[in-house]
Order: sequence, then structure tokens, then C-alpha cells
Amino acid sequence: MVSPDSALRRVLRETGKLLQPYGFHGSDPVWVRVEPGGVASVGRTRVTRTWTDGQQVIGFGLELNATPAAWWEFCNWRDSRLGLPPTPLEKAGGPDLITSHRLPDEVTALWSVRLDPEQPGQHVLQADIDTIRAELPRRVHAYARRALQLAEPDRYLDELLARPDKGLGEWEAIVVLLADRGPGPELDDAIHRLRLCLQEQDAADYEANVIAYARSRAALV
Repeated sequence: MVSPDSALRRVLRETGKLLQPYGFHGSDPVWVRVEPGGVASVGRTRVTRTWTDGQQVIGFGLELNATPAAWWEFCNWRDSRLGLPPTPLEKAGGPDLITSHRLPDEVTALWSVRLDPEQPGQHVLQADIDTIRAELPRRVHAYARRALQLAEPDRYLDELLARPDKGLGEWEAIVVLLADRGPGPELDDAIHRLRLCLQEQDAADYEANVIAYARSRAALV
């Protein structure tokens, strides 16, 4: 008999062990691997607690992220102008535009852990724990590979450029990441599209900072 919190801790310990062969290190709720192109991370989603037919159900799953090194450098540049200390690469975050996209539904659906109605107190159903443990290696493999893929040089940018519908967030990230490829018509077009997204917003200073950074960064390449 295992309590919900104990069951969750055990699953997360197993997650950390399964991520180690992929080069990820850390502890719940996130494990990271630093690469030349950026930092990849795999972590635990927020834990939800709901009630179904009078029975408590705990839901959680895995999530992934990647932060290109160029985005991290831009964020540190922006923070330095605000008097904020730099963020180490292993602690970098954003732009949070590509996460578990392209992974199949069977590895992105949240797990559900129910309480055993036949046991007194708060004890989870062993069948639910067995299901998670059976699925965990495959999920960890999928999330680790996808996160590392996104941390490859230019991969994040190329996937953003391939998106058919792009908003302000996408164009901001594209401008910053394209700057690492140097000046040229592609960067000029991205800056133009970023400006179009900002036309109806009072964001002149914001726009100027992003574009000034991109222009100066591109000139160094």
C-alpha cells in the first residue's frame, strides 16, 4: 500500500534514473542537459488533484523544453540593461514556443492515479502505478530525444520558420535567433514582420530594444 505522494516520489526517482543515460542531470521537477546549441530539459508537469464519482484522481505527466543559446544570450543582455544578474545556461528558460509538439498523443496524455476504494486511508491503486512504470521508459526516451533535438544548433529556429501561422512571440524569437546567422534579407523580413505585429501596441521601446540587439548581434557574425 502506497500513498499518492509516496507513489509520485518513486515515479520521479525512476524518471531521473532513466534520464541519466541521456545525459540529463538534476532532480524533481526538472532535469537538464547543456549542449553547444542550448539547454534541453525534461520535467514533471504540475500535479492536478480532481474528484471523479467521489474518488480522488491525481494527474501528472512529463514535459520538455529547450532554450537556444542565442535566446539565452539575448535574455542576459536584456536583463543586464535592467540591472539584473546573468542567468547560467543550465537555468535558462524560454522562449516556450515549442514543447511537446510532434510527440504522439499516447506519450503526452497525463497519467491518472486513483485511490484504491478497497483500502482504508489514502492508498493508490497498484494497477495505476504498474501502468506508469510500464510506460515510463518509452515516454522518457521520447521526451529526452525530442528535447535534445530542439537543442541542436538552428533546429529551434528552423521549426519556428516552418510554422504557417506566426504571432508576436514567434517573430520576436525568430528575429533574435536569426541574428546569429548574420545580416541579410531573411533577418530584414523578420524584423519587418515583427514591427507589423507591434503596430497596434504601445511597445516602441520594446521593439527598439529587440531590433537594436538583433542588428548589433548580426553585425558581429
